[in-house]
Amino acid sequence: METSTPTPSISEGTRTRPRARLRPLLTFFAVLALIVVTAVVAGLLPRLQREHALVSAAASDRAQRPAVNVTAARLQGTDADLDLPGDLQALIESPIFARADGFLIKRNVDIGDHVKAGQVMAEIETPELDQQIEQAKATLSNSVSSLKELEADLTLARANYKLSQQTAQRWDALEIKGAVSHQETDEKRADLDVKRAQMEAAEAKIVSTRDLIKANDSNLRRLQQLQGFSHITAPFDGIVTARNMDVGTLIDSGSSNDNKPIFSVAQPSIMRIFVNIPQTNVALIHDGMTAELRVQELPGRVFQATVTRFTHEIDMTSRSMLAILRVPNPTGVLLPGMYAQVRFPGKKSGSGTLIIPGDALLLTSQGTRVAVVDADNRVHFQDVKVGTDFGSDVEIKAGLRAGDLVIMNPTDAIKEGVQVEIHKSA
Repeated sequence: METSTPTPSISEGTRTRPRARLRPLLTFFAVLALIVVTAVVAGLLPRLQREHALVSAAASDRAQRPAVNVTAARLQGTDADLDLPGDLQALIESPIFARADGFLIKRNVDIGDHVKAGQVMAEIETPELDQQIEQAKATLSNSVSSLKELEADLTLARANYKLSQQTAQRWDALEIKGAVSHQETDEKRADLDVKRAQMEAAEAKIVSTRDLIKANDSNLRRLQQLQGFSHITAPFDGIVTARNMDVGTLIDSGSSNDNKPIFSVAQPSIMRIFVNIPQTNVALIHDGMTAELRVQELPGRVFQATVTRFTHEIDMTSRSMLAILRVPNPTGVLLPGMYAQVRFPGKKSGSGTLIIPGDALLLTSQGTRVAVVDADNRVHFQDVKVGTDFGSDVEIKAGLRAGDLVIMNPTDAIKEGVQVEIHKSA
């Protein structure tokens, strides 16, 4: 049986040939699109990487820039206040030394305690001094007993002298009458001289013994006074600021360099301020002048201080004069040793004086300079000529203009041409 192969129809062949022709065309466009996409990606990726690297480098550069505080050079007005640093001390502050040797057996006060004048602060046991007092009493008693014996001897000497005197007078009368010999009369006169010498010697011994009694009595009273110093008392009303010894410590009297005070007592109700006035401002200072005192740790508090005295002499090292001011301190808020800022009013420096903070100055081997920041935040070192020193500020006579930004307290990281991050000071 024959099998016949079916003959495709005309319509099926017509549909198959267009599809075969489209397949290579689609493949071509797909490959072309892939090439285009690959080219675009290959060209865009390096650009993105470069942009990312630039952004990272810029961020790193900003992070490496030193941060600085800057302030603008400014023109000072005609009424310039003079701000100067000062040291606070109590009006009276005394070290308390022992006047007697011994052992500290009792301590009644400690650091920070308030004391009244005459209050017993500590007690010292003085065994050696006690023995010296007993010995002095015995010596004085012995001297008094010797005086009594000498007074009795003087009484006897005076009686013998009186008897010898009368005897000599009688023998003189008998000699005139020829009743006795000249030899016997001379013997009586010699005996009178002996008795006179014995009486005068007894009187001299009494005078010497009385002087010895006075000396022994003075020595006893001196030792008793030293014994009184075994009670250490406060010399005035104040506060105990130091205590260097405790119970059981061996105490040496005196205030030698090797001996520390037992206590220190201060009277802070009135404080003294020591201020060094620059030579250019000395003419401003006079007795009774008032100034404002401020302490950084007491914000908002202003104290009125008064100039009480100054040295009338310029120190050749610092070219300044020491002035002393007083300020009332009834509440005790001001403490000895505090660092304070004292403002004197009214320095007439003339208008147009260019001022910068003293912390901006650099003293180098090339001279006095400041670090200036330009519009691009780059550092340039500028030579300047300094004028009047106003304490915290200084006058710049040449090298700067008003508005120039100067770096405060520049560090070693600040170099010529370095770009910095700035923070403006108030």
